[in-house]
Amino acid sequence: MAGVSSLFIHPGNFYKGGIFELYLRKFNFLNKIIFLFVSIISFSGFAQGEANNWYFGRRAGLTFNTNPPSALTDGQLNTSEGCSSMSDINGDLLMYTDGRTIWDKEHNIMPGADYFGTNGLDGLNGDPSSTSSGLIVPHPTELNLYYVFTVDEPHHDNANAYPNQGPADEDGNPIPFYTDVESHFVPQDDDGFNNGLNYTIVDMNLRGGLGDVVPSEKNIQLITYDTSNLEEVKYKASEKITAVRGSDCNSVWLITHFKNKYYSFLINEFGIDPTPVISQVIPNIPTSSYRRGAIGYLKASPNGDRLLVAHFTTSYDRNSQDVGRDGSVYLYDFNNVTGVVSNSQKLVDNCNPYGVEFSPNGTKVYATLDDGENNIYQWNLESTPISNSKFKIQN
Repeated sequence: MAGVSSLFIHPGNFYKGGIFELYLRKFNFLNKIIFLFVSIISFSGFAQGEANNWYFGRRAGLTFNTNPPSALTDGQLNTSEGCSSMSDINGDLLMYTDGRTIWDKEHNIMPGADYFGTNGLDGLNGDPSSTSSGLIVPHPTELNLYYVFTVDEPHHDNANAYPNQGPADEDGNPIPFYTDVESHFVPQDDDGFNNGLNYTIVDMNLRGGLGDVVPSEKNIQLITYDTSNLEEVKYKASEKITAVRGSDCNSVWLITHFKNKYYSFLINEFGIDPTPVISQVIPNIPTSSYRRGAIGYLKASPNGDRLLVAHFTTSYDRNSQDVGRDGSVYLYDFNNVTGVVSNSQKLVDNCNPYGVEFSPNGTKVYATLDDGENNIYQWNLESTPISNSKFKIQN
């Protein structure tokens, strides 16, 4: 079975906001090229239409219900990074999200997921500046239920304020704006907390078939950190998340990353198991490098046996806002029976990568990165060693 990662992660404009946006904006075009190219051709192998409609970026959209694909101009989503869309098996739109708000098929906000609702902040716990802010995953056995997973942006100014609401300076004193993006503030750009990984369940039978959040199943946090380690508690998770089919095709693994560990949560007919399978692997991305160290995509191979990850950097100077060119791209084996991540293979380092993807047949991988210039690279997974097969496709 094909991994649900390619079915449920959809593209955004791949850059961060504010001052650092100028630096990352140059990756934007490259990331869209690699994501759209790989995703479009990979979808041809699926008979079902769950991934036929994309909403992303600045009210952008694409539908694959036409040949060739055509633009969608009716979307309401406006985000600079992570987002997700879901359609039914016939290719009819169901919902889309930026990780904070969910829109229904009629492009109206679901009442239970409205970040800027009339009753205050009543949205989900994602963030418009999180690489994979939202990820929609169908319940493996209940056709009307969908999980909306969110990963927050783990910001150091929020960590400084813990357990209070941020932003705050290094001494814990409240400040009006975030230090690295002075135009960003609470609540417009952040809720002031590092929320980590959460899930919300949407029942499509509610509101006459338009769907809405199940109130008792909203913003349920999943633990992806050492609860006895205060620094880990302050940050909770990175910005990486993906999902793949389980080996029995009636289950799903939800996978996320923090520091040097992968957390795999099993979803089956009984729901989601809150106790993850934890795999410790290299490299270690310290919380001292967050928030920039949290950046970068995590993707699964089409048959769910491998993972590919981009670590944007391992060093970030919060005072000067300098980003070290010491990021990397790693390939791992994933066991979709046990949920274990293993066999770390470094494909490239001394760079700043962001977007990654597998080819449709799973024999090649791609990454967009800055290694002195902006490039798209390809690696052949059938080569030995894989790292030596690096090939520049485009600069």
